[in-house]
Amino acid sequence: MPILPGFIFMLTLLFRRSPSHVTLAVLLLGCLACQPQEEIKSYTVERTRPPREPFVAAEVADELDRTLAAMLPLGDQVYFFKLVGKAPAVNRHREEFNEFVAGVSKADSAEQPLTWKLPEGWTEKGPSEMRLNTVVIPDEAGTIEIAVSSLPLSGNWEDFVALNVNRWLKQLSQGELPRQTILNLTKEVKTDAGPATVIELAGVMQDTMPMNPHGGTTAASPPAKSVPEQSQTVLPIAPAANAEFTFDTPEGWQPGRVSAMRKAAFLVADGDRQAEFTVIDLPASGGAQITDVTANVQRWAAQVGLPVDDKLAELVKEIDIDGMQGSFVELVGPEGTDPRQAMLAAMVVREEKVWFFKLFGEAALVERETENFRKFVDSVRFK
Repeated sequence: MPILPGFIFMLTLLFRRSPSHVTLAVLLLGCLACQPQEEIKSYTVERTRPPREPFVAAEVADELDRTLAAMLPLGDQVYFFKLVGKAPAVNRHREEFNEFVAGVSKADSAEQPLTWKLPEGWTEKGPSEMRLNTVVIPDEAGTIEIAVSSLPLSGNWEDFVALNVNRWLKQLSQGELPRQTILNLTKEVKTDAGPATVIELAGVMQDTMPMNPHGGTTAASPPAKSVPEQSQTVLPIAPAANAEFTFDTPEGWQPGRVSAMRKAAFLVADGDRQAEFTVIDLPASGGAQITDVTANVQRWAAQVGLPVDDKLAELVKEIDIDGMQGSFVELVGPEGTDPRQAMLAAMVVREEKVWFFKLFGEAALVERETENFRKFVDSVRFK
């Protein structure tokens, strides 16, 4: 209630109760009226900084990262074709990408279920443990890549699409979208192997992307120097577990970054020297590029800078992994290379999956951790 009307209301009540108090109330009202009234004042000051430059939407859009992805279901597998790059580069190759996807057809070989024709100037790197293939596109700003990968189809197709799109949105620093919104953003591209679902997303790519088949980064990247020296505390050797297997953690191995593909991960450091241990599984249905020991060893040899030739097969030894016969190889990069890198790798086929155990990093540190690598592999027990 405003002050003056409220005061008059109170005065009325006083008069009803005791007319003798009215004189006092009138005096109080007079005092209230004598109070100075507050005024609204305005001031003008000089600008301390120049006005902000006009916002140019086109320039901001060019700084965004884009993901252009196609999902092609074939039987119980889904094949992914994912192009990641800055907006201008993706814009320059969008039509070529769509034509490339439209030209995908089913092959007769079980080892190579799909085939396609490369546009002029495009090349292939071949398979890696994270990808079925990598297609390299030349661009005026450098090169960009299409990562070709596959995953088993699980659940409802629309839920499967939404799950993967939301994962890519997270990589682009974006929030999740409702399933129906995602489906409205997709389009269908017809191929000889069946309809492919295509979607394009924009955002700011995270500095560290998940190392999964849809990550957009190569598996050959050396481990990041992300373990500070003060974190080199000794961990007790204790069994760890995930949904599919258990293992014992060697002393000094620090927990690393896990994901849907990385079933376990550890970081090892000694000063500036770094190494990373990972456990991943891939579907054996991916073909020889996944299951063939020699093909994998040749790929790993290239990662540490060794020449790829038939002699690499002589380095492969047998190793026991939970009662199953697996393959083990130790690869050390050439002397004089900087940084000189090395890799310890073991693989075993179990049911419908191929399991890979890898320690990759600075050569001297990897060689020092050979015994711990073997202890880890020996401790693995599948459920």
